[in-house]
Amino acid sequence: MKNRNKISQHSRRRFLQKSALAGLGAGGLAMVATDQNEGKRGPFKEKKSFSLFRKEYDTIDEAYEIAPDYQRMDHKHTIFARWAWDPKYYKPQGRGISFLVKDLGAVPNPNAHIKGYSPLEQALKHASWAGHEEGTPLSKAALSNKGPLNDWDKFSNPRVKEPYRFASPEEAGKYVKRAARFLGADEVGIAPYDDRWTYTKEFDVEAVLKNGQTPETASHEDIVFPFKVKSVIAFTFEMNYEAVKAPGVLMDTAAGLEYSHMSEVTHKVSVFLNELGYKAIPAGNDVGLSIPIAIQAGLGEISRMGTLISEKHGSRVRLAKVYTDLELQPDKPKSFGVMDFCIKCKKCAEHCPSNAISLEDEPGIEPTVKSISSNRGVKKWYHDNEKCFSQWEKMGASCGICLAVCPYNKLDNWVHTLSEMVVSAPVGRDIARQLDDAFGYGKIKPENVDDFWNKKD
Repeated sequence: MKNRNKISQHSRRRFLQKSALAGLGAGGLAMVATDQNEGKRGPFKEKKSFSLFRKEYDTIDEAYEIAPDYQRMDHKHTIFARWAWDPKYYKPQGRGISFLVKDLGAVPNPNAHIKGYSPLEQALKHASWAGHEEGTPLSKAALSNKGPLNDWDKFSNPRVKEPYRFASPEEAGKYVKRAARFLGADEVGIAPYDDRWTYTKEFDVEAVLKNGQTPETASHEDIVFPFKVKSVIAFTFEMNYEAVKAPGVLMDTAAGLEYSHMSEVTHKVSVFLNELGYKAIPAGNDVGLSIPIAIQAGLGEISRMGTLISEKHGSRVRLAKVYTDLELQPDKPKSFGVMDFCIKCKKCAEHCPSNAISLEDEPGIEPTVKSISSNRGVKKWYHDNEKCFSQWEKMGASCGICLAVCPYNKLDNWVHTLSEMVVSAPVGRDIARQLDDAFGYGKIKPENVDDFWNKKD
């Protein structure tokens, strides 16, 4: 379905990488051996002993510290829903409207003279988002059931009345995962339904932005599923490497293409389930929080920048999910060193132009920023969504600098192996970050725009 861009491995770089790994092998292991009892790391609870192997947890509560009084999030408080009711965003001079008119090309983008903002990049951006905009409009703003590809009524009433009988939830999961990968998902996992991650209410953004209603008259209603949800199928979609590391609009293009794939694949998986006699609800950003669902489904860990890090594709992933009444065997949350690495790295925070990413050494359960758009009650680094979106407004396109500079953002996997070897030792984490810089990763350069256009597939 998608064109998978792969980078040829340069022999000199690979030689340096392998040499670095070899040189760090014994020393790194020695550092690990002296650091076994350092205690809690990141949001993960204290482990009895350090292991070089990945760890699985039975539940997300075992892996992450979640406050006993955790409160579900109201969709109205997400940064994109605020475009339709918060005066800072929806008024004519507000940030949300200012971003939209630039993003849609209604006014000239003030950055048009900068490399990466040419008509070519702008045209490709709109083309990449087309599948999402036409199939599931406003799913990116977390508004559900809008558009032909995520029709709740259709998918809640399967054409086949007698459900196909699987031998077990494990067998059902095997077939669903295989079908989802075949239909275009990059990674697939199964999560148990957990209502903590479902929005309490949904605010009708479309009524204000498109239909002229006021924030006071737009509906703000409880999210009620039309059937009993038993499982959530979670997906990752890999963003194009060359586009992510290019400045300007191409970052937005990489995101838009995967949002379009999200709309298409969740629709197709829902059709697959319907054809077997099961109910489904396809969802992108809408209905509930995708990151904790993806973590429950074993697809990755949360990072300092607040996004999911996939073991396979790093920071270059977008997330979607399908809710279903089919009982599936859930996967387990996993850790593979991301949060430990983030404690020392801080590269995303240092490069964030709006200072939206925390520089705190350790994550915390209490927010360090005052933002109603930050989901509280989970031990993590809290993201300043208002500052982040101010950068979007300046660019007139979504920003992805944090993703581009992240050491996990690359096609080869050496940093994964390296961090796994030395991540438990503070010195080791320093070395891993320094090697990432030394090898030239995470450099957002104007010539990267030309590299994108000149790439031969």
